[in-house]
Amino acid sequence: MKSISKLILGTVLASTTVFAQPTNPAPSTDSPREVDLAVGQKPTLTSDEMISQAKEYQQGMGQVLKRIQTVQETARKQKDIIKLNCVQDKLVQTKVNVSIADQAMASLQENVARADEGGRTHEFTRLTIINQKVTVLGAEAENCVGEDLSFVGATRIDVDIDPNIPRDDPTQPPVPTTNVQRPAAASIYR
Repeated sequence: MKSISKLILGTVLASTTVFAQPTNPAPSTDSPREVDLAVGQKPTLTSDEMISQAKEYQQGMGQVLKRIQTVQETARKQKDIIKLNCVQDKLVQTKVNVSIADQAMASLQENVARADEGGRTHEFTRLTIINQKVTVLGAEAENCVGEDLSFVGATRIDVDIDPNIPRDDPTQPPVPTTNVQRPAAASIYR
């Protein structure tokens, strides 16, 4: 009985090993592969325009960083630890992204000096993406304390009504009037 169970167990283990083998062999590393590294689109900005735009990005990121620090102080004054932790998380991420942007700006200037079109396009693209990330982090920090980045004051609504628009609601049937006239007599004998 023991030998039959060992035979069945051995057969099961051997069959699972056979089924576990990959069906397609791994590709050989001996064959050469071609990779296309060409840039699909040429940049439309000149080197000077890229540097100018990158400087604007850096100024904007600096303003967002200052605003997040202001929001952090607001959360600290409210003594709300959840809001404060949320804002501090966004502040740390923003500082890291600003640091990366500074490195990308330095690399952009080096690539412009070397006339490396691919390098300057790459660094400018990095700066653009980092700028977008910092903008999003600024909005998220505002949301941490319940403020909106675009808040400019209380909302005021002015309504101008066109005089050609009828005042009554055309979707509602008219209300019946109580002034009902009696029909004429149908016969002379009342």
